[in-house]
Amino acid sequence: MRHPRQTIDITTQLESLLADLCARLPEFAHIDTRRVLLCLTRTRRRAAGGTFAKIIPMRFRDGSPLVHERGVTYALPQIPTADGDILYLIYLYIPRFFEQPFERRLLTLVHELYHIAPAFDGTIRLVGRRAHGASREQFNANLQPLVEQYLSAAPDALLAPLRLDLPTLSRSAILIGRALPLPKAVRLHAIT
Repeated sequence: MRHPRQTIDITTQLESLLADLCARLPEFAHIDTRRVLLCLTRTRRRAAGGTFAKIIPMRFRDGSPLVHERGVTYALPQIPTADGDILYLIYLYIPRFFEQPFERRLLTLVHELYHIAPAFDGTIRLVGRRAHGASREQFNANLQPLVEQYLSAAPDALLAPLRLDLPTLSRSAILIGRALPLPKAVRLHAIT
């Protein structure tokens, strides 16, 4: 008789890890993870390089839900929850995210969390005039101490999802996760 396969919800496990990162690292104390939604999306190509994750702010400049450009008003779709609207979406590109080494996976999550503005208003933190400052490599190098600090205190159980070998695991378990199309600004009306 076949045994039923275990179901593993990757997004729920990784959201628990994000909540713990924010609770343990003072740099992320401003983040309310109940208003951050983690999603999985597939990569189109299986190349080792490329984007592993991305963060989508759900507000325009200064935390506004609307923006007026050239006489037209635009809004981003709202995702309401019991704790307030979702302010950030973090997308992990599967399988590329899980093809990275363990510590690089953790650095990727820290990297995306660091993009969340200190005001936690649905906008992105800028380093100078850019999201990554002068270079992405320097941006990641500056975040490496946070990764080391977290690893020195993190419970092994919360780090378990980052150690997953998806191809091996998918043969013995059913893997599930949240998927959500990338939000696009919607034209509301022209200002006359």
